[in-house]
Amino acid sequence: MKAAGGDPDKLPQSWNEVVELAAAIDKPADNIRGMFFDRTITGNWSWQGLVFSHGGNMLNADESRVAFDGEAGMAAIRTLARLVTEAQTPNLSGADMRTAFAAGSVGVLITSTAYLNTLTKQADGKFKIKTHVYPGLSSGVSHLPPGGNVAIITARTAGKRKAAWEVLKFFTGAQGGAIMVETTGYMAPNGKAANLLKDFYRQNPNQFTAVAQLLYMGSWYAFPGENGLKITDVIKDRLQSIMDGKRAVEPDRVLADMVADVTALLPRK
Repeated sequence: MKAAGGDPDKLPQSWNEVVELAAAIDKPADNIRGMFFDRTITGNWSWQGLVFSHGGNMLNADESRVAFDGEAGMAAIRTLARLVTEAQTPNLSGADMRTAFAAGSVGVLITSTAYLNTLTKQADGKFKIKTHVYPGLSSGVSHLPPGGNVAIITARTAGKRKAAWEVLKFFTGAQGGAIMVETTGYMAPNGKAANLLKDFYRQNPNQFTAVAQLLYMGSWYAFPGENGLKITDVIKDRLQSIMDGKRAVEPDRVLADMVADVTALLPRK
């Protein structure tokens, strides 16, 4: 990044700045790539981030129609296309992206904080990692999808159910939540865990970046109906057509196709 004229103390605030920096870094002949955008996470989590950050939503209030067919969705799909056509981000799996980043051959990696701890350890001694807030955020307009996990107790006997419940309370409580943050990079799951991590966050500012974006936290949207998972798949397929370059020059048409695909799979009201 420094070789390309970037300033670690003034990281890109907008997508325009991200694209410009990535394009300046990108030197495939030297095995250096400007950036990777991990659009593979759960099929549509990254897409939700793009749309939500522009003030949009997945569906309307009563979940009867697609809501990312307006300005927010258009801005999101065009941004994604620019990452391919201008920043030259390669079409790789998430695992391959992270491997390349840890090897020091990628300038910018946009992905989940879940990998922060691992990437930091892999990069130690080779280069420094610096995290930054999501590009293009606007107060009062933008929101972002948090991560999410679920724990389910399946034990049949009372003794095992009680033991499982104690374990889950630890995992999701203050101490367990703090351990999870320290070993992954995820944001603290609750205020009690965050309170235990004050010194940790001061010593690890890269970890605090996620906490600094709390005011933008929305919800990770789940599509309704029996076709909810199919909707995620069709969104993933349309995004893939952008990322592999096949349709990167026609993002508006890709969005129209995505809207039609999702509409066809929504529950009939």
